[in-house]
Amino acid sequence: MTLPPAVVLALLFRLSLAAEPAADPIDVSAIRDKLVVVEDGKGHYIAVIPFGDSIWDHLYWSADGRDFYQQRVFGGGSSGTESFERSFWEPRVRGRSGASFGMHDGIYKLWCGERTTVFTPAEQGKATALLTAAKFHPPRWKYRAYALARDDSGTYYFVDRRREDGSMEFRLYSGPRGSMKPLKMVNVVSDSEGDIFSTRSGELRLVLDKKESAWVQKSRRQALKSLPVEDNVVLIYDELGVYSGQPLGTPCDLL
Repeated sequence: MTLPPAVVLALLFRLSLAAEPAADPIDVSAIRDKLVVVEDGKGHYIAVIPFGDSIWDHLYWSADGRDFYQQRVFGGGSSGTESFERSFWEPRVRGRSGASFGMHDGIYKLWCGERTTVFTPAEQGKATALLTAAKFHPPRWKYRAYALARDDSGTYYFVDRRREDGSMEFRLYSGPRGSMKPLKMVNVVSDSEGDIFSTRSGELRLVLDKKESAWVQKSRRQALKSLPVEDNVVLIYDELGVYSGQPLGTPCDLL
């Protein structure tokens, strides 16, 4: 029996959720009674404080009603208690306001690029049960793009870094567009002179201030073209294949 593509995607997504351990839960007991729970009828939920002093910190998404992930909200506003909107981090859509959630004219809507999904308030008993039993977590995605480069034949080199300040946890990927693979590193050097990411097959050398980069394999040095990360966010997260099949923990993972 052949499963529909949408079912296959959902199954793969569930497997990826199971394979990646959730972050340690956070305590929302102080604001639980202020959260409004809405659903799309497909088992996906958003919990939000629509109005008040804590609106920037409390927007949560759940793909299953069991684990809610906090969103990185960077913009939005409200009009009294009649309407509101929150723009959240979602690198797979273009434009800073391309991903947002809000309520206007009494209707809750989620925008993921050009796709709009209507959410409706969960029945009070269901909402209370969900909020009581569910676990709430900080933002799921723990890495930020650090550097991107490519050679003249279309091979890309990409480095990301753990979000914590001062972290020396880097990851290196390389390959053609759509098929990039992780490279196991054996050493990392990162100082005021630049970065050297060493693997068994070669070294990626970066001088970020001068926007210089090169791939060094044995004694052969190949100059690379450095690409601004901030101008290539959609390319990194949606087209290079670096994070294929990995949920970012945002409402746009499945919608």
